[in-house]
Amino acid sequence: MDSITCTFIGLGNMGRELCARIGGAGFRTLAYDISPKASKFAEENYENVTYSELASAVKNSDVVFSCLPNSNLVREIVDTLLKQKGTLVNVQYWVDTTSGNPGESQKIASDLKTQDVIFFDCAVSGGPAGAIAGTLTAMVGGDKVAFREVENIISSFAKNIVYLGPSGAGHAVKAVNNTLLAANICSVSEGLIVLKKYGIPLDVALKAISTSSGRSWVTQQRMPEHVLTRGFDYGFSLGLLSKDVDTCMEMLLEKSVAAPSLKITREVIQIAKNILGEESDHLEIVKIIEDWSGEIIE
Repeated sequence: MDSITCTFIGLGNMGRELCARIGGAGFRTLAYDISPKASKFAEENYENVTYSELASAVKNSDVVFSCLPNSNLVREIVDTLLKQKGTLVNVQYWVDTTSGNPGESQKIASDLKTQDVIFFDCAVSGGPAGAIAGTLTAMVGGDKVAFREVENIISSFAKNIVYLGPSGAGHAVKAVNNTLLAANICSVSEGLIVLKKYGIPLDVALKAISTSSGRSWVTQQRMPEHVLTRGFDYGFSLGLLSKDVDTCMEMLLEKSVAAPSLKITREVIQIAKNILGEESDHLEIVKIIEDWSGEIIE
């Protein structure tokens, strides 16, 4: 077993799988979630994972990982720990796998630096299935030299690890990535609907598109595996996608980028969220476009 001890904070759909991968790679891992039931589950089912209260876990760890719904929640935990003197004394690195806000991540990195803790925003892409398989893409921002010290742990759950630049870079790229995902879902849905109206089988159409210039991860994986089956079961909520799109919109506004197509995409995402609710799977956006057209993608 590796001598490094990690704390993992946040055991939701994604976090629990990341925690399991880290423990399974041989790193002693102290698990904490606001739900004691989730922490107990991790202890009982994951190798090298032990339930712990937050302060105790962090105080006895070298590296802290967090995976929470948004950067505001990460900020709350960091502020709590900063107020408890001595809690961060042994922590060298904090790796935030939240799909966070780049500006807030920069502020968190600055505050943790006062306690000699190096912060990395490490957004991940690939969903719970990718986490289980250890094939995620990790988009990392933070100190380039220190990054080498945590890369080995990140590799327990990520196959493709891309260092992108200073703090905030990872979360910035993830926000744009997920906004492009949203745009792809909308545009592919519209394209498939017109093909269906022409009487073309959609599974065959997707095979053609997915080996041609119009291909994307949406045409290659999400549509055939999660929409044509009518499962809508990818495991990533519409609310979380909407949050990432909003972050991208803030970035566009800050830099005065017009981006009309992405702004229209955001409008569709907002409509879908208002109708379907935040807990719906993000692929259920398709249902809104289906309602507008009178066709079902299957």
